[in-house]
Amino acid sequence: MARTREFDPAAALDAAMKVFWRYGYHATSIEDLVTGTGVSRYGLYGLYESKHGLFLAALDHYLTTVVRELAGVLHRDDASLDTIKDFIHRLGEIAAKPSGRIGCLLWNTATEVGPDDKAVARKVADFRTFLSTGFESALRNAVANGELRPEFDTKGEADFLAGVVQNLAALARSSASPRSIANFVNISLGTLS
Repeated sequence: MARTREFDPAAALDAAMKVFWRYGYHATSIEDLVTGTGVSRYGLYGLYESKHGLFLAALDHYLTTVVRELAGVLHRDDASLDTIKDFIHRLGEIAAKPSGRIGCLLWNTATEVGPDDKAVARKVADFRTFLSTGFESALRNAVANGELRPEFDTKGEADFLAGVVQNLAALARSSASPRSIANFVNISLGTLS
């Protein structure tokens, strides 16, 4: 007879994501995950096989919850210039708050684990593609709406804006002041003309 799982896997995954987000992959111990999730190491390993397996699942969870919630607006059919500006301003506001100082789990992971882990690097690349394609689509709409000149380089700007998002995450984790973050956002958005 199979044992009944004594924990909610979705809640445990969300809690594990938050532990990895706060401490990073390498600094997170299995004990941190046990404490953070309330699930025994055997329960976690039984479901995810390893810390790495749990980490990959946590990254997927981050993509489907946090990223889709924030950046999903860029992929709407009516997304345009105001959508982009509102999105970047919102990220800047999050980065400037004390609670936002943990940055972005995927960008944090890109520098910590991505260079040495092909599975993680693919997830980071997928994230960057999601951002770039969303920006490019919204920029094409802005050109079609007459908000930007017809020859505007939507692909180049989309790549630049994905870099802005990545740098906002780095600023969030640094000791940058809210004013510095706001200046970075405003000057970055100055390219949209």
